[in-house]
Amino acid sequence: MQSQSEWVMQMAAGTVRPSRREQRREQTLQEIKALAMEQIAVGGPEAVSLNGIARTMAMSPAAIYRYFDGRDALLADLVVEFYDSLADTVEAAVERSGAGPAQQLTALAQAFRGWALEHPNPYRLIFQTTSGSGQDLAPERTVPAASRTMAAVFGALLPLAGPDAGSGSGLDSDPDGEASEPDESALGEQLRAWAARTSMPDLPVPVLALGLFCWTRLHGVISLELGHHLASTGIDPALLFEAEVRTLIEQAQVARQRPSAV
Repeated sequence: MQSQSEWVMQMAAGTVRPSRREQRREQTLQEIKALAMEQIAVGGPEAVSLNGIARTMAMSPAAIYRYFDGRDALLADLVVEFYDSLADTVEAAVERSGAGPAQQLTALAQAFRGWALEHPNPYRLIFQTTSGSGQDLAPERTVPAASRTMAAVFGALLPLAGPDAGSGSGLDSDPDGEASEPDESALGEQLRAWAARTSMPDLPVPVLALGLFCWTRLHGVISLELGHHLASTGIDPALLFEAEVRTLIEQAQVARQRPSAV
């Protein structure tokens, strides 16, 4: 007789097919999530209604609550799923690039933009609503999922900037790229506190600042593109995005060249 551990190992290896009941449950889960995303596309996360989804699927209200305890549980599942999908995409792009640090960061950024353009509503859910902030919905699940992509950004950025980048925050530099004074500003302290709360290694402030700049600036271009705010300028969003990535790479390389005060 097959032991439970043997069955679990076979399931992990993909040699055991799910039962018809398991298949139907998975199909129902995916249908619920798809209908929730339709509601989000129309009215945002606040528009998600389990009872409305149940009516559309001809289910009883009680039946749908066997899948999700409530709207927040459904939203949390969606947020984690989309964060993981994005992280899988950018991690795979970095691995495929197989090149130097600058090429890896470029590959990551382009994969990030590609995912956002291919999945605009998931992008808006996790980055343009509080649902994906990690403050409201199951932070014990959503924050680690969100951190995967940030970790990938730092993983690509760190070889460019170097762990021994100078002691300046990277927040201020003159046009010649000279090192700034050591940063003791409120933002510098907040960057250190942010790093301490995460699983990131003990990075110097310049690298932390560059990672945050990378994060916010790439999001800025993507958000403007998704909202069609660049159309009236006549500027190609793809070219603007490429220019932002090149600027970030140059900033990281300057940070590496700055003398350390340590």
